[in-house]
Amino acid sequence: MSEQLVSHEKDSAIERALDIWQKGVLKEKDGSMSDAINFYRNALRIHDNVEKIYRKKLHEEWELHKKLQALEIKTGPHETIPTSTTDVERPKEELLPCWILEMLPNDILLRIIKYVVLSSGESWVNLSLTCSTFNKLCFHSTTPFQTFSDFIYSKQVYDKQTVEFKTKDDLKLIERDLWGGDDREMIKNRPFVKFQGIYISVVNYMRYGANAEGSSSLLSPVQMITYYRYFRFYEDGRCLRLLTTDEPSKVVSHFSIETKPRGSAICFWKLEFDYNFGQLIVTRNTDKYDFIEELQIRNQGRKVHHRLKWLRSSAIAEDGSVSECSLRNEKPFFFSRVKSYI
Repeated sequence: MSEQLVSHEKDSAIERALDIWQKGVLKEKDGSMSDAINFYRNALRIHDNVEKIYRKKLHEEWELHKKLQALEIKTGPHETIPTSTTDVERPKEELLPCWILEMLPNDILLRIIKYVVLSSGESWVNLSLTCSTFNKLCFHSTTPFQTFSDFIYSKQVYDKQTVEFKTKDDLKLIERDLWGGDDREMIKNRPFVKFQGIYISVVNYMRYGANAEGSSSLLSPVQMITYYRYFRFYEDGRCLRLLTTDEPSKVVSHFSIETKPRGSAICFWKLEFDYNFGQLIVTRNTDKYDFIEELQIRNQGRKVHHRLKWLRSSAIAEDGSVSECSLRNEKPFFFSRVKSYI
């Protein structure tokens, strides 16, 4: 009886440790390293091998997922695993083809794709994954790329002096010279600001303190500092900016100009032709200073124009003096798509 009680208490301790460890994992994903470390330490106090148990659990779940996938491929998406002899003897239902693809010409399908592209880039990709026909029309035809380039670049806000200097016809000539009229190549290499989401920068750095007077400790206290920067760009040239310690799960859902969060600021943004059209300027004004933040639109692996890299941050006083802001601890912004806001 006592052995069963000890075993039950041990299992309960493991479950509590795993639960706390998983909370730490979620905090680490949000970038809140200080909170994550606290959760990890609390979990280790309950059970020494909680990390090894957690990794083993993840491995088992992944192996089960692979087996289920293999089983689904083996049986087919519309077949079921026979559970009795009656299931085996039952004749298979004939799978009917998608008649809409047989009936409609490619011109009509391309028009459908055009509306999907205008809704969102994600919908464009998802449609291409439905079947080989749509995949061919989505990514092996010039129409979707031309539709997307006309749509996204018309919404970009460029520097007024550059726009006045370069007429619309001149801009088309530049596009033709740089990318040879290839819209797919232009989308790949000409940066643009994305509007259907938020750019988030997660900053973590260590701050070293000093021991209390009279302390005999040889170790100095260390504090992990975590804060977040948020940018949401609008097509009219406005931008919502926020610097806070609140995690994305608390900010993103209601991050809009209509429900302006406390401490946020409405800025203005524009693109300049430097860095291959990819220099982003964000400006905001206060009673005493004009703030200018310069960033460069970069790729994140295969995700094109998904990252904002810091170039410069400065403040201009009323007397015209310029102060450069330190970027030592700053991290790049990464785009996060948001389906809807509250």
